[in-house]
Amino acid sequence: MKTPIFKMLYGLLLCSSLMFARTACAQVLSQDHKIELSLNDGLNIVLFGDMEGKNYYYLPSAKNLRLGKKEDGTPEFLFLKFTTEEREDQGGVQGAILHCLFEWSLSPAQLAELDEKVKEKTNGQGKLAGPVDLIPAEGESFRVISATLLDKTLSPTFITSGKAPASPSGKAVVASRLNQHGAQLLAATFEKSRSITDISLQLNYQYTTLVKAAKGKLTYRWSQLQTQGEKMAYDYIRKELDGQPEQFQRAMDEFNANKGKQQNACGIGSAMGGLFVAGQAVDRAIGNTSGSGSSGGTYEYHIGESRVHSIYDFLTENEVVKLEWEEQLSDERLDIMRQAFFDYFLNAFTEQRFPEPISNERLAVDVPENTLKNQAESSYSFIGCSKLTSNKTIDRTIILDNIYLPVKREFQLVSNLASTYDMVKSNPKCVSSINLNDPFFKHRDIHFIVDVDAKEMYEQEINYVTVNVRKKRSSGNDFQDAITINKQFLQSNGPMASLTYARGEDRNPDQYEYKAQWSTRGGKLYPDNPTWIKGDWEGVTLAPPVKARRIEFEADLNELKEMGITRATLQMRYFKYGEEVETNIPITVSKGQPLIEQLIFTDQSTRGYAYRMVFTHKDKGKLALPWDSKVNDDYVYASVPSELTNFESLLFNEAKEAGKEILDVTKERILDKYKEIIGGGSQ
Repeated sequence: MKTPIFKMLYGLLLCSSLMFARTACAQVLSQDHKIELSLNDGLNIVLFGDMEGKNYYYLPSAKNLRLGKKEDGTPEFLFLKFTTEEREDQGGVQGAILHCLFEWSLSPAQLAELDEKVKEKTNGQGKLAGPVDLIPAEGESFRVISATLLDKTLSPTFITSGKAPASPSGKAVVASRLNQHGAQLLAATFEKSRSITDISLQLNYQYTTLVKAAKGKLTYRWSQLQTQGEKMAYDYIRKELDGQPEQFQRAMDEFNANKGKQQNACGIGSAMGGLFVAGQAVDRAIGNTSGSGSSGGTYEYHIGESRVHSIYDFLTENEVVKLEWEEQLSDERLDIMRQAFFDYFLNAFTEQRFPEPISNERLAVDVPENTLKNQAESSYSFIGCSKLTSNKTIDRTIILDNIYLPVKREFQLVSNLASTYDMVKSNPKCVSSINLNDPFFKHRDIHFIVDVDAKEMYEQEINYVTVNVRKKRSSGNDFQDAITINKQFLQSNGPMASLTYARGEDRNPDQYEYKAQWSTRGGKLYPDNPTWIKGDWEGVTLAPPVKARRIEFEADLNELKEMGITRATLQMRYFKYGEEVETNIPITVSKGQPLIEQLIFTDQSTRGYAYRMVFTHKDKGKLALPWDSKVNDDYVYASVPSELTNFESLLFNEAKEAGKEILDVTKERILDKYKEIIGGGSQ
């Protein structure tokens, strides 16, 4: 789960926010020093200064998104249409290859002009210091939007680098092999009269600025909710369904039927859970089916996003949550503070889930309007009783004064390829067509495209990949060759490597064969004995056997210290090159670093990993909790069960016994029981 915005705010209240910001990151952007400048070529640039307004950092513009260039100045763009004399049923091929690299850097002349304009705008007090530190958004931060390329029937092979480049020197990659219909359709949008092409690029980022908070105070009284919980639940249903007696009665029946289940699962004192039961009852009474009810031994709620806001507003009306401002303001600071507290509320009690989208087949028939509405709205699931009870008696007032709130901003670059294609359409190195049966065509290029999922993979895990190629000829010696692709090759040539096969008088219709072997850090070769694979003349994509995962491990240092724990260790097991490997990520209380990030590499087929917490107690030694698994989630929080404080409890004794001998992978296999869940492993 993401760290709540409010949690960041509360951390800032405990120390000088400006000093915190300076030590937390190298680049500090101030919202108070935001400027916008226009270059002579019409390019508008937004910049943020530091806290002193001396160093200014620029955000790229969509107009900056352009093709990369090779050392000789050739644009890194290829649209190659190919055909043969033979029909497809006779072994002929038709289609096209699209391959292009993009970057968002400013030219040296633009940088020099921008620096001068910054100095002019700030009366000589400021200077251009470089680009804003952009963080690629989670998930697929670089997307290609295209009806043609995303249709597997038109574009059987389509890959991208997947991540938006975070710096001017980085590049985003798009590569596709299209069949004859996809090639003609895409060429029509490229070459015919049109307003835009069928390819747009979307790059999604985040960056952080500091915003001075408004003066005021935040108060929340969970004890009031605790003492008046059931009455407030009834009042909430009455308020929401006022004037609708039939729906009101249905909601009351639903609430009374389910409150006992919630109490049995989470304890009678879970007043917040009672409100969630009431919210779900209201949703069902009015026909909102975005929730799916309870399941398992722990009561579970699913409530639509609008219902969560409604419950939160009800709490503010009853002054369980109270926000007071000393300043009469109407700007983004108040919106940020309100959203920060709402995020705190959500993260304290909920886990957000999103519904499955309606398929094209379902849209083809009549679908009730309210069903479409529910499908479009995210829902929140309330699970895990510890969340519902942990804050039940906490009252707190937080004074807001002279602090800076770090605000994470969303930033997006979107560009269409129309102007890009116009720049290269007359360049035969970039746009051309060939007849593979032309008598003049005496050679064939065999292309291998490396799937550069992450540049850091070739810096930290992959040394190189060697590809051996062989082609049996009908006469003469067979063709054999090999090529090695390493970090230096990628930097100089990009992700595509080629071998040239001299066809000569060869009439053997068989395709060539290739086998790839990866060299990893430590000198390991994978696979040990690669097999020969038939290749396509249109190109082969080489995917590394592993993928990068950035694990985030976080702990509450004060909580650990109070419990006598000096170190929390995240012990992980996962499949790498088909074998079970282990990584340990420690957080040491004395070092004062609550969040540790570490890059690991797992098999491509692996969806997750097994993990457990190992706590080092200053008096009791190592305490090892049971193993668990995570799928598609790279964030782990060091949650310490309350039972560990009871040295006579069953969990404490089991953890202490398990901590006496923590075996490594050579003596103890863990993943056998989790293999079906996380995937991967040798077959």
